[in-house]
Amino acid sequence: MLTRLVTRPLERMLAGHGLTLTEFQLMVKLHAGPASAIELARRLRLDPAPVGRSLNRMRERGLAVRRSSYRFARWWLTDSATTHLEVLDPLWKDVNAEIRGALGGDLASQIIRYVDAEPGPRPREHRGWTDD
Repeated sequence: MLTRLVTRPLERMLAGHGLTLTEFQLMVKLHAGPASAIELARRLRLDPAPVGRSLNRMRERGLAVRRSSYRFARWWLTDSATTHLEVLDPLWKDVNAEIRGALGGDLASQIIRYVDAEPGPRPREHRGWTDD
């Protein structure tokens, strides 16, 4: 519930620009430099499969490229994606300030510290079909 309340304003803003939250996060990380899908998944604490799908959608829209089809090839942002990020920067800052204001500065900082302390995605409890 808290996650939905916190991410909803950002998701709305990004939807107006044709992006998902994951795609935006990937663009921000790739803006810092090229990376493989696995590296990006680790940095964002996400499962690699959806990250790979998001990167492929971004490639189809001309936002990201990779030099080869090799599974571990590194991805880069295109000039179009960099321009897109420049447009989104002030909007992101406004939404971020709105969210931090709604949560209160102390709570927002505590949540960020808690998330940053986590080692990464937790393994799924059940893989495949189960009788549970």
